[in-house]
Amino acid sequence: MARPEKTEPLPVCVDADVLIAGLLSRTGASHAILVLGELGLLHLVLPETAVEEVRRNLTAKLPEAAPLFEEFLRAVPIQIHSPTARDRERARELADPKDIPILAAAIGAGARLLVTHNVRHFRSGEGVRIVRPRTLIEEARAWMGSFGL
Repeated sequence: MARPEKTEPLPVCVDADVLIAGLLSRTGASHAILVLGELGLLHLVLPETAVEEVRRNLTAKLPEAAPLFEEFLRAVPIQIHSPTARDRERARELADPKDIPILAAAIGAGARLLVTHNVRHFRSGEGVRIVRPRTLIEEARAWMGSFGL
């Protein structure tokens, strides 16, 4: 039996709210996305501003969880992306002003999806689709089901 061709993991940009939810819960779609990234089934792209936001929020509100985030950054294959001015310009009409750097990072890193709980802050475009964590997991299950898995 021939082995299937190896495909590259889907590049997925993860917003700060999904990172925090996934780190603090061992259940739910946000956590499942982080696990899929750890397994190499998703290529996790973290906007530099999201990493800063997670650090700031954990330090201020849950300092005992801050080391968990730092361990995640060391242990899981991720790409931290800082968008260019051109990326920000491309994102300008598709995101609330404070969220432009998040979408700009997704655009600049070539992510196909931006996963966030704040879908109303963004509009799909520039090759990036905005989805909730649960939507990504449901679509992954359907895709795997198409192989009889």
